[in-house]
Parts: sequence; structure tokens; C-alpha cells
Amino acid sequence: MPDRPGTEPMYDDDPTDPAHSPVDDQGRTPVGGEEGEGWLYLPFDRDDATGEHTITIVREEDGEEVRFTLPSFVEQGDELGEITRLVIRARLRWRELKGLGA
Repeated sequence: MPDRPGTEPMYDDDPTDPAHSPVDDQGRTPVGGEEGEGWLYLPFDRDDATGEHTITIVREEDGEEVRFTLPSFVEQGDELGEITRLVIRARLRWRELKGLGA
């Protein structure tokens, strides 16, 4: 909706508009990538004393949660995504080795 009659917004896809955000109404965000399919990030926790980030991901299919901690210097989204997909692969491999299935 324009601010004034006769004007249009500068951008049609406002990135602050919840309809255009990848974050769902529970604060979860898709991990992305082939290995991340079906996994969601929960809101991150940050330790103010150390700057470390505790990351929790959940598999949508069955609610399985995996939690890991990253040092404060891991801040870039692409780095976080790579590490998260590595953790998912390791978790799936571990479950297969333990005979629990994926």
C-alpha cells in the first residue's frame, strides 16, 4: 500500500515483509541445500560471555533435534550452511552405523 495516494513502493518484494521471509511463524528457517532438505534452523542462542552460537536444527519429518556450538568467528551464512550440512551428514552416518536408520 502506498504511503500517499498516487505513489508506489520503491520495491515490490519488501524483504522485511513476513510474506517474503524464509522464517516461519515459529522462527524456524530452512537449512537449504540437498542435504539440508527437511531440516530447519531454530532460533539461535548466543553466549554473551564467549560469543559462541548454539545452533539447533530440527528435522521436520520426525522432530529429531541436533544441537552444536560454533565459535564467535563463524558468522557468514554460507559458512554456517556448510557446517550445518556437514553436521547433518555426520548425524545420518552415525545413525546408520548404530542401526537406527536415517
